[in-house]
Amino acid sequence: MRLVAPIVFLLVFSNFSFAQEKAADLKNGQIIGETITVLKGEKYYNPRVASTRSAILPGWGQIYNRSWWKLPILYGGLGGLIHFVGVNEGLRNDNLAKIEAERALDDPNLDLIRVYQRRADNWRKNRDLVFLGMAGVYALQIIDAAVDAHLKGFNVDEELALNIKPKFGVISNGAPFLGFRVTLPIGQ
Repeated sequence: MRLVAPIVFLLVFSNFSFAQEKAADLKNGQIIGETITVLKGEKYYNPRVASTRSAILPGWGQIYNRSWWKLPILYGGLGGLIHFVGVNEGLRNDNLAKIEAERALDDPNLDLIRVYQRRADNWRKNRDLVFLGMAGVYALQIIDAAVDAHLKGFNVDEELALNIKPKFGVISNGAPFLGFRVTLPIGQ
């Protein structure tokens, strides 16, 4: 638990770190920077804005990136994890209640109390693991928003496409074969 605060601090404030950047020039309706070229009329998706928005509210970065289809997956996963927090906490409380009921008896069974205590500890451990899963989903959706924003401007035309075609032929001993030819055109 001591590491939770520093990890959250690093995740939230890592988006505000700065590096050396060249100033962008505006020429003929194009914004030309060191590594990006955005034509006028096209939207530039800023990874810093996307990850900051996702850190503030889960899913906001995906909305910014226009990846609406990811929201049901994100909130379904978080909802399922929240459900399992409740299930594990309920089972833990049931075992703690059984411990108290056994201790209230005139002749408590110490072995039964130890069994209930082990079960309660197990459900507490499961609950804590679900909390770690929730933190993982939260971190992954921030990373997804940043990566998605980076890749929105990536060139995916046909010259960069991976081509997979069936291949028929004959092996040197005369036996026919069936396979696939995979080609990736690079710089033509």
